[in-house]
Order: sequence, then structure tokens, then C-alpha cells
Amino acid sequence: MDRLFQTPISTSNLYTPDRNRLRQILDSAFDRDGNLVIGSLVSRLETQLCDYHQAKYCVTFSTGFWALVAAVQIQSLPGRSEVIIPSLTYRRLADVLHWAGKIPVMVDVDRETLAVCCDAVTAAVSDETALILAVHPIVNCCDVIRLLSVSEQRGVPLIFDAVESVHETINSRRIGSFGVGEVFSFHASKLINGCEGGYVCTNDRKFRDQLVHFKSDPGTGINGVLCDGHAALAIAGLEEIETNLAHNRILYETYQHELRDFPGIRLLRFDESEQTSFKNVVAEVTDDFGMDRDDLVSRLNVDGILARAYYYPALHAKTFDYDVKRMQVPIAHDAMHRFINLPCGQMVSVGDVVSTCRQLKSLHIANKAA
Repeated sequence: MDRLFQTPISTSNLYTPDRNRLRQILDSAFDRDGNLVIGSLVSRLETQLCDYHQAKYCVTFSTGFWALVAAVQIQSLPGRSEVIIPSLTYRRLADVLHWAGKIPVMVDVDRETLAVCCDAVTAAVSDETALILAVHPIVNCCDVIRLLSVSEQRGVPLIFDAVESVHETINSRRIGSFGVGEVFSFHASKLINGCEGGYVCTNDRKFRDQLVHFKSDPGTGINGVLCDGHAALAIAGLEEIETNLAHNRILYETYQHELRDFPGIRLLRFDESEQTSFKNVVAEVTDDFGMDRDDLVSRLNVDGILARAYYYPALHAKTFDYDVKRMQVPIAHDAMHRFINLPCGQMVSVGDVVSTCRQLKSLHIANKAA
């Protein structure tokens, strides 16, 4: 039987800027004699990102992974071994902390927002806590103000992993200048596509200088320097970000319309009282659907709808060959079996969303009739 989508549709943003504009940006990196001015586009990108995030400093890296490692190593309190993170998050976040020489402490999330639970963070802070690494979920943000309060009261530095919250605001202030620093990614799946890369925004000059030293220090054993080619693509994407956002919003609103009053699928809603990117579409598969989340993902995938389980498995459910610390995470454990990422991004059309929603309804009806 033919599947619904012969060319599969995915959950990644995959925004590609105008090629002619990209060529212009690349050409601007060469001097009159045709020699590449190495680092010129990287410097230009860092300046533009400071303006965009309303931060004093921006330091780019070859990957978001190394940007996180650098931030954790530099900001962790000396003599302490543990870093608090949510369990329901990026699958390699524990690896980041291991690379940084720290022990991940996995805590629970908030039932409504799926963001790290502030009460769980507070309960996990101990004499061994070196850092709090708060990860913004892929829809909306953490409770930034309360986490800042916990950090100040307990005397523990706070870093935000903000790779999914590039455009978001808190109290009308753009994500990028909260805590001691915020870390972002230029991966192709992110809002600003550089194919690869990452960056850290901060208002702390000392931290900025330490980050610059880290990425080019032979002692770290890595080459953390972003190349100008990746910077050019990111610059072009940043220039066209409003076009990117407009498309994302149309897809999200189409999902809202098509799934209104539909039993079994609860769409996570963006907080439209703040700025948001509408980049990711996440839904809960409730008991009313009549099919569990994993079966639904499998059925959709057969039809070329590359929906995927939301952060599955959660970190607490994985095995590691290094030390980790698992707190009680009942909400994260339940959520990792219930939530789904639906197709979105620049390769997905409104018609694709309508067809996806119709297929969800067909599967629901067929399963109820069985």
C-alpha cells in the first residue's frame, strides 16, 4: 500500500536562506586581492547576535555541544562535582556534563510546561552542587525568574541551555542575557541554521574572556572555533528570521484549527503574551486517543509522517557507563511515554499539516472501531 507522503516530512526546522544573499555574505569575507579575511564573518555574526539577544557579549563555538561543555567547566563552583539538569531533555546532555568532568543530577519537570521543576531543583541542591543547568523546553520557557531566585538564594551559578528558545522573551526581555550565561545552537534543526555551531551570550566580561580562551586552548583537546562558512549561513538566517517565524506560526495555527476539540490529542500551546518562534509542535497523546504514543508514532512513520517521541527515553531511564544521580522523577517518567513531536519546519506546508491531522483522526476512528 502506498504511504501518505512519498517524501517524508520531519520535525526539524531546516530553514535555508536565500542562496544569492548567502553568496553575497560569503563574498564580503574576501578583501580586494581575493584573500579570505579569516574570522571576519564570525565577528560580524557575534556582533549581530549581541544586538538580537540584548546581551553585551557573544562567543561562538564549532558546536553547541562544546559551547555547553565550556560554559559548565568555567562556571561550576570549584571543588564541587554535581550539576542539576532536568531528566526530560536532550539525549546527550548527560554526556556534556561527563565531558566537563561533572556528575549529572537528574530532576523532575513541571507537569504543565515540561520545563525543569523549580521545587525539584531546590530540593536537589546540596553541598556538592557546582551548577544549575536549566534547559528551556521546546515549547515556551523555564520559570526563569524563580530559577534566578533559587540560584541567588543557594549561591549556585545558573546557566541556561536555550537552544530551543532563540526568539522567546520573558517579561518582554529576549532570552540570551539571563543567568550568568545562555547557550545556543546553530544546528540545522534550530531556528538559526548554520548547519552546525553554537554560541554563548553573557553580560559578564570575565566569562566572555574565559570562553574565548577555552575554544582555542590546545589544552582542551578540541578545536572549538566556528568557521566563516557556518557563520555566513547563520547571518543569512538571522536576516530572514521574520520569514522563518511567519511560516512556523502558520503551521502552528493550522494544527490548532485542525485539532480543535479532537479527543486524544492535546496540543501544547505557545505563550503568545510573549514573543515566541512557534518552531516546534508538541502534543500529548491522552488515553482518549485509544492508542499508545509509541504505536501512534510507528503508524505515522509508516505513512511518511516522521513524528517522533518527545525526549524518549528520558535521561533517568537510560544506562550510562559513568556516574549519574537520579532523583525522584514521576512526572518526567510519565511524560516520556505520552508526548509526541509533530511535523513542522520549512519543508512542511499547510497542506502537509492538514493531511497529518486527517491521518491522526483516521487512526483514532479506526482504532475505536476495532
